[in-house]
Amino acid sequence: MHTPAFQPLISQGPEDQYTQASDKCANNGYQYAVGLVMLRRLYRIFGVLQRSQTPRYIGLGCGALLVGKLCAEIVFYYAGRLPSEFYKVLGDKDVKAFFPLLLRCMAVVAAAGTSRAALDYGAAALGVMMRSALTTYTHRRYIRARAFYETVSRGTVDNPDQRITQDVERLASSIATILAELLIAPFLIVYYTVRCWSMAGPLGPLAIYAYFVAGVLSTRAVMPPIIRSVYHQEREEGNLRFQEVRITEFAESIAFFAGEDRERAAADAALGRVIGVQHVLLRRQFWLGLITQVFSYLGATVSYAIIAVPIFLGKYDGKTGSELSSIVSMNAFVSMYLIYRFSVVIEQAKKLTDIAGYTARIVQLWEEVDRVEDTEEQEEDAADDDMRIVAENVTVSTPSGEQVLVSALTVDVAAGRSLIITGANGVGKTSVLRTLCGLWRPAAGSVRVPRRELFFLPQTAYIVAGSLREQLSYPGQQRGDNGSVRVCGDADLARILSAVGLAQLVGRISSATGASGADHLAYDRPYPVQFWLKVLSPGEQQKISAARVLFWRPRFAILDECTSALDAAAEASVYQALVDAGITLVSVSHRQSLFKYHHM
Repeated sequence: MHTPAFQPLISQGPEDQYTQASDKCANNGYQYAVGLVMLRRLYRIFGVLQRSQTPRYIGLGCGALLVGKLCAEIVFYYAGRLPSEFYKVLGDKDVKAFFPLLLRCMAVVAAAGTSRAALDYGAAALGVMMRSALTTYTHRRYIRARAFYETVSRGTVDNPDQRITQDVERLASSIATILAELLIAPFLIVYYTVRCWSMAGPLGPLAIYAYFVAGVLSTRAVMPPIIRSVYHQEREEGNLRFQEVRITEFAESIAFFAGEDRERAAADAALGRVIGVQHVLLRRQFWLGLITQVFSYLGATVSYAIIAVPIFLGKYDGKTGSELSSIVSMNAFVSMYLIYRFSVVIEQAKKLTDIAGYTARIVQLWEEVDRVEDTEEQEEDAADDDMRIVAENVTVSTPSGEQVLVSALTVDVAAGRSLIITGANGVGKTSVLRTLCGLWRPAAGSVRVPRRELFFLPQTAYIVAGSLREQLSYPGQQRGDNGSVRVCGDADLARILSAVGLAQLVGRISSATGASGADHLAYDRPYPVQFWLKVLSPGEQQKISAARVLFWRPRFAILDECTSALDAAAEASVYQALVDAGITLVSVSHRQSLFKYHHM
């Protein structure tokens, strides 16, 4: 028996590594700036939407939203004219004109309400389509060979799950909400500028433009700290959710250890960090809210000051009181609406800060995947046509490259010549396996593995949702050069289950669910993950992993203490079944009883 000698691994705890990685990401100030970096990332977001599988529907949705907004603005314009007409009708005491005007007012108000509801629905539907496109793209890029594993193991991107779910949803919703406002704003601003000029002269629109510039400069000054706070809040929200998920996932272990106080303290600490960031965000948003609200309410005063100039200069001296009231009302509406359109743009600044934070988090994940793909192109592992696992003068280090674990490792495992690796805990045995099977890239040297003929079984079995047939045939993808898909027949299931000591599993499943019927029906009934975790003991979960290897029958299987939860007899039975199937094993184990199943 040959045992490679490894240097001990001394590492930081996962919490320390995670905190440092998160801080490293968070401290890059350029990520939060509303500038070229944000515009470049937004350009990439819209590029993904344009290239999605449903760009036509998203484009049609944007077009329909814009057309709907234009139609709604026409309705809002007529609604805005009504007060001036009422002023004139009531000032002239014209009873005949009053009731038709009242009926017209009710119709316009009903149309305005319908338009607003339709716009809200259209924006929400567009947000759902955008979310679908962005999430699908992220899944396609992230959940693929090595990309998600290396992204997670490097730790340079915190909480990928939150970025894919919550951040994408909020980004899509925010973009859909402000998209119509921003697209139509130039047209409305030009129209109401002309109207304001015709009623109040050039001073009117010039005063409103100066008012808008002052608002933009004021909001721009307070935006960068808010964007940073939004980014930090999303990160801490993800940490809190991760802590809550861990309590649910490891409920039994926590209960056995009586670790409730420790977990509650950790959850409260995570909550405290979230609340602290929220307080900072609220304080910073207060100043932005103060500026936007002051500018919003100040608009009425500005509108009356604008119309006061031509009135005092005598432009409307020949008008009656009712006509002058109507003019003042109409001018107030035009000026106020122009100010309102500028105010809407200013108010979008707050939403823009949220969009900047969400965009940074989402595109940052894509950029990390880009780096992984670039590394794949530069360091493509060669396939071994001779069906061998070969490592030549390999240096194994952590994914970040900060610590060397093993140096000058040379291994040559030919088909039919199984290898077992033993050694003390923490010396890097699992790290060597990760490198041999291609999950980790070697810091130096070369590794050649037959990827299509290689299975890796970790110590913790991975159980999926689905039927028993799907459990054993996981991942259920094409394997082999001919592209064929293996069919997991009933005879295969019965033989494999018997080989790993799970012959009675079908009956137990039927008893647990109260189901009855033929075996093939029991094989194909889908169950959630929680059911499988409840029915299968940890040892039986490891047997399921071994059964998958027997089903797929690869040339090589890398086993990382994958039978640690089995007793000696069950473990021997599983190993014998693997050997009888002609599978070459590369194992990590502390048990000398397994040496006989290996050649080195």
